[in-house]
Amino acid sequence: MLGTSESPAAVTQSLDTAVLVGPLRLPAYLERTQIATLEGNGEVGLDEFNRWLGGFRDNFLRAVSLGLARELGSRRIVAAPSRAPFEFDYRIRLHVDDLIAMEDGRLRVWLRWTLIPEGETESVKLFVMDEVLEIAGGSVEDLVRAHDEAIDELVRRIAIEVVALESND
Repeated sequence: MLGTSESPAAVTQSLDTAVLVGPLRLPAYLERTQIATLEGNGEVGLDEFNRWLGGFRDNFLRAVSLGLARELGSRRIVAAPSRAPFEFDYRIRLHVDDLIAMEDGRLRVWLRWTLIPEGETESVKLFVMDEVLEIAGGSVEDLVRAHDEAIDELVRRIAIEVVALESND
């Protein structure tokens, strides 16, 4: 399960900001419960014995939502779809192009996201996270920790942008 490892300290903000995290678009290899890896021949391998609890989509959205709630100090951050009893200040649309372990022991991370203020329809900025992270070992637990590190970095970047927008208001 993603979002369960120890994460960096929270931003010193205490914002009562309401954020909807999602929708999320994933490549086909992440739209399943099996943990995927990229093999040397360019094929995606699926681990039949190690799986994401509840599927990758739910894990990813949960981890980003919990991380943002922690970073921003807000209790009004939820994952899509939501029936939250409050209006949202921002929506975060996410597109995962790549998030896969490679044969050389690294995690390929390529994510695009937008932070959309409520009521904003024009001039929405696109953000990109394009990195390769080291996986600190060869176990499935190490791979999950690498995914968590990537999500923690994504959350940190989103939180910085939210705080910047809030300080401009």
